[in-house]
Formats: sequence, structure tokens, C-alpha cells
Amino acid sequence: MDVNTGSFRDPSGQVFEWDGEIYRNVFGPGVGDFEAARDGGIYDRLVEAKLLIPHEEVDMETSTSEEAVYRLKHPRLPVVSYPWEWPFSLLKDAALIHLEAMKMLVPLGFWLRDASAFNAQFDGDGIRLIDTLSIGRRIPESPWVAYGQFCGHFLGPLALAAYGDIRTLSLWRGNIDGYPLDLVSRMLPFWRRYRPGIFMHLTLHARAQGGADRKEDIGKVKQGGKTTISDRSLLGIVQSLLGTIKGIKWKRTSEIWDEYADIRTYAAEDVSKKSEYVEKVVKELKPGVVWDLGSNTGEFSLIAASHGAFVVSIDSDPGCTEYLYQKVTGNNGTKGVLPLTMDLANPSPGLGWDSRERLGLRDRGPADLVFALALIHHLVLSCCVPLKMIAKWFAGLGEYLLVEFVPENDPMVQKLLRNRSDQHLPYGLDVFKSDFGGFFKFVDHMALHNGRTLFLLRRRSDMNMPNCDEKNKSDCR
Repeated sequence: MDVNTGSFRDPSGQVFEWDGEIYRNVFGPGVGDFEAARDGGIYDRLVEAKLLIPHEEVDMETSTSEEAVYRLKHPRLPVVSYPWEWPFSLLKDAALIHLEAMKMLVPLGFWLRDASAFNAQFDGDGIRLIDTLSIGRRIPESPWVAYGQFCGHFLGPLALAAYGDIRTLSLWRGNIDGYPLDLVSRMLPFWRRYRPGIFMHLTLHARAQGGADRKEDIGKVKQGGKTTISDRSLLGIVQSLLGTIKGIKWKRTSEIWDEYADIRTYAAEDVSKKSEYVEKVVKELKPGVVWDLGSNTGEFSLIAASHGAFVVSIDSDPGCTEYLYQKVTGNNGTKGVLPLTMDLANPSPGLGWDSRERLGLRDRGPADLVFALALIHHLVLSCCVPLKMIAKWFAGLGEYLLVEFVPENDPMVQKLLRNRSDQHLPYGLDVFKSDFGGFFKFVDHMALHNGRTLFLLRRRSDMNMPNCDEKNKSDCR
């Protein structure tokens, strides 16, 4: 049994993997709410509305915990992602499904016991709630226990990204329990603090928190307090939050990626040839999961997804990933593409307790196939990462690698080398083949007319890779 590193905080249950399948144990503290929601058809309603991932009760023959009362089986997610990686609209959609669930639950005598952004994941078709046990019976006439958490996990980050700077979404890395609302309020432009909804749920909320320890007081009813709230009033708050979240919109300041096809240094013939080769590789390998690193507008991600792969499409430009998310979630969008914002020279690390509660990028693999198209020259010449280190990192991410080598005389490489003279890391086709050959076998290649070459590589076995020994195999996975 492999216990999920992010599920240890909940006394009601525990997620674990067994024989490649995903299960959830329901412990004693969660039994009452689970039985009430199950018997009342609550789970069925949420699943039918596409707000919650499904589950099925399974037998307890294989004992993994003596404390478990029930065991549930869930569909396996293609990959886990986190709020600091999400496009703006994905975070917004995650907020909206929490509120839509609350609208459905409150009239039935239930609510969400917590409203963490980590309770939402993209399943290939859309964003869904994944924490079955976060649904509980409502405490009669009590304020929503997760109100403060919702504002810190969704309202604050969205408002700051839209009205301040989209790059502030990276603050998630240092605030995985949610944004401090007083910080958000101070960082917002003055006049934005007084927008309807923002003023009530963020500005006044931050003032009310005062100097109290946010981690202790968030969303809790004060002992001895007489605050009561009816179902109608609670639904009014939920509706107000819905209107506020829907009204927060981020406007891209640059349209460069809309015109990307017109500004890149490819001739139409090379673009077509490159696309055909990518499609050929995908058809031959039939990968279940593809990671497209440095994906730009995601044109090659869409090719892989059109042949049934689930594609994690990673780029450092939030405008780029937002553009792709809007494209794939439209009425005629290609399903199975998850755009993520990430600087590949500084990929997501492990965070939380023991740096394992939220997994680093490498720990969420391996992929069946990795795309690194028009990427490595940027990593070497802009980010100063040696080719051998890049090769080793790629070897830890997936079984197959489709990589594009851009020669020294290419206009983009010449642009990167401008003003550098000879003061740069070793870069050239011979160095590339030598360094990557230590970690991969060269399977196939195709040259483009512009001098660039696409190489299909397959990872070598561990024992054949340099620097791999019995004590250090984890570095060479």
C-alpha cells in the first residue's frame, strides 16, 4: 500500500494506491457524514452534475488499515497538478465548482466542510472535486466553516492576479494554506478594493481577521458566539461569491501568442513537416500520457491529444497557458489537454510537510512520451543549464523523448548568443549526441530544411546510465 502523501491531515479518511488502483479508506470520524450523503443520494447528484469524481464501495478483504470502516475506489487521475501551476481560468473554474456544489448541497442539509483548492483536479474532461469526504452534514444555522478558506484559496489569488499582476499566482508556492487576505488587500490597487463583492468578501474580511492567527481562526465560529445564519442567508452568501468570482476577469496585456505562427522562424513547409513527424511518432508509440515541455500555444499538444493521449502542456508564459486552456475548454475544444504554467529552469518542487505533501514535477511522472521541441537551446544558452544535466533530467521524466536540436547557425541561437561572444556553455550537435547518448538510445530522426533536427530517443535502462549505482538509482529513474 502506497499512502498518498497529501491525505494525512484528514482524520475522516485516507487515500492510497494498491496494485495500481486508487482507493480511499473511510475512518470512524467520517462514517456518519459518508453514510448520510450516500443514503441521501448526495454523491450521485454531484457526480451526475460533473462536480465530483465518482467512486464505488469495494469489499474489505484486503486489509490495509484496521481503522477503515468503508473502502472506496476512485478513477485514477492522469496527473496531479497544483494551483501555482494552473492557468487563471482553471483556478477560476475550480472556485466555481465549489460554489455550485454548495448551491446544490445546502438545501439538502449538507455543505462542503472545507474548500481547499487542492480538492479540485483536472480529470481529462474538466475540473472536478476529488475529496469525497469533504461533503458533510451542515451544522444547523452555522456560518459556512470553509468561508475563510475559500476566500484565501480562490478569491484572494484570483483578485490579485486579475487586478494586480498574473505573476502573483506564484505566491501559492509560499502560501499553500491560502493567501493572507490582509496581504492581498494591501497589494490590490486602492480602487479595486471597493468593488462590490471584493469589498465585502475580501477587504472587510481582511479587516475582521485583524491580527488574529489566521491559521487557527480561519473559518471557525468563535466559542460562545451567537452568530447564526439560515439556509437562505447562507445561499445568499454563496450566490454573492459566485457573482464576485464570475466578475473577476484577467485581460492579457499581450496578443503575441495569437500571432505566434506569423513571428516564428519556420517556413510553412518545415512547420508542416514537423507536425507530420510529431503525429507519426504519436501514432507509432500510442502513448497514454504525454508531457509537452515548452509548449507555446500547444499546437503539438493538440496533435497528441487528438490521437487519444492525455497531454500535460507546460509553458512559462501565463498568457500562453491561459490561451490554450480557453481553447481546449471551448465547446469544440480538444479534450485531454492540461495546460500548466511553469518555468522549466525552476520546475515545481516538493512542498508542504517533509516536502512531500505536494509533489514536485518529476515525482508526478513518468510520462510515456516527452516533447522537448525548440526548448534545449533556451535551457543551455538562456538558463545556463549544461546539456548533460538536461539529458539526465529528461531521463527521469519519461520513457521516450522527442527532442528538437537547433544548430548554432540558427537565427534564434544567434540571437541568444548575441553579446555573449564565446562565453557560453558547450553547445553543438556533437556535444548534444554525446551527452544525450549517455542516457538515451537514438531511435530515429528527421531533418528539417531550416537545419533543425527532430530526434526520437528512448531512455536507457538504469544500470547502463552513467553515475547509476545501487546507492544512487533514485537519481536515474
